[in-house]
This record gives sequence, C-alpha cells and structure tokens, in this order.
Amino acid sequence: MAAAATAGGPGGRIRAVIFDIGGVVVESPFLAIAAYEREQGLPDNYLNVALTKRGAAGAFQQYERGEIGHGEFVRQWARELNEVEANNEAYRGYLRRRGLDGRIELPRETRVDGAALFARMMAATQTPNDCVVELIRWLRRCGYRVAALTNNFKDGAQASGLGDLLASLFDEVVESAVVGLRKPDPRFYLLACERLGIRPSEAVFLDDIGSNLRAAARLGMATVRVEIGKEPAAVAAVKRLVAARGAHAANL
Repeated sequence: MAAAATAGGPGGRIRAVIFDIGGVVVESPFLAIAAYEREQGLPDNYLNVALTKRGAAGAFQQYERGEIGHGEFVRQWARELNEVEANNEAYRGYLRRRGLDGRIELPRETRVDGAALFARMMAATQTPNDCVVELIRWLRRCGYRVAALTNNFKDGAQASGLGDLLASLFDEVVESAVVGLRKPDPRFYLLACERLGIRPSEAVFLDDIGSNLRAAARLGMATVRVEIGKEPAAVAAVKRLVAARGAHAANL
C-alpha cells in the first residue's frame, strides 16, 4: 500500500466517479488477513502473496469471476494457502522485488483454515467507511454519476455485505461474479464506463490496490488510491479533482 492517497490521470471534464467496494466504501478485508497472519506467526503480506501467486488461475480469482461455487472455492483456496514450498518461493520473490530482508524466517508448514479466513474477511467488510459514503451522496447531489466496480462473489458471499445501503448509493453496480470479468481486466472498467454513458477520461476511479489503479490509469481515468485509515485523504483528493475538472463544478 502506498504511503498516502494519491490522485493522477490526464486532463478533461469529469462526469462520473467509480468506486471499488471492499477497502474503499467499506472497511478492507486486508485487515482480517493481517490479523490472521499475526495470530499464525506468518510474515507480513505472506497470505496476500499466496492469494495472488497463481494470477488469474487462482481459486480466489476464479470465484470472483463466478467460475466456481463457494464449496469448491473454499476447498481449492485452502489447498493453495497451505502449499508451503510454493508460497515460500513466491514470498522470497516478493521480498527481493521490494529490497526487503531476505533473512525473514519463513514457515516450515502452514495450517491456514481457508473457510475461517474467508469468513473473517467478509466480516471485516460489514462496516462502511462513513466519509466515503457521504462523498458518494455529495457527488450525486452535485450532479455526478457514480458507480461501483467490484470484484465480488456469488452464493451470497458478497464482498460488501451491505446490500441495501450499497444499492441505494450507486447509479450502476458492476460485479465481477455477474459479468465474468474482474479487475484489473480493462474490459471490466470499460463496461462500467459504457453503463454510465461516459468515456474513461471522464471518470475518477478509487481503489485500494495498485494494480487496479494502474489499469484504470492506462485507460485514461483519473485515479485515487484509498489507504486503510486514510480514507479522508482520498475523499479530499476526489473533491479537489472535481473542483478543478468537474463537469458540474458550478454545483459544488
């Protein structure tokens, strides 16, 4: 995660703002992962590396695209999280890329309960980030279109867990498990823009994950990174962007 909320992107009139859900509109599931790592004596970000090491073929990623059901996801994901040799090798690569201490002690075995970890991640997303919710309402009052672009799950295990509230906030909700695409696939972002009736250069996109933001920026979107505990900084960045470039700036 970056040290501060950042904004970027080309010029142009902003007509819409697109929000990630987990870690932006609601609290981050990474909080639950970090707590689980501490409890199990695992190095920081060890499970995040394990989650992403298989790329698009991983169980988590397949589940977000709606390709497997919850039961198969839990079985496959638990197996992946406990592949200690492969996960250790992936984590060594993570340390090398970041110039971190390669002498960090890695586990000799793991006993990660995938079902319990996933339940804790979903529980962490039950709490809204109030300042972001108020930002969405403010944007709509000012005349901006707003959408959710979320990697989520079928079988009732939604990443947000706040269905009625979220449904009331957005003009459009674009879900990975429904459309079979997930961030950072550019087609997913373009689908959100199509539903909003805008070009990518007319949008601001908020997310907590760097790769998702980079994909949006490549399409021409302005981007704002949301960090845990620094949500007000992201809100302020969005307000600066729409004040400077917004199509409805006169309404602010």
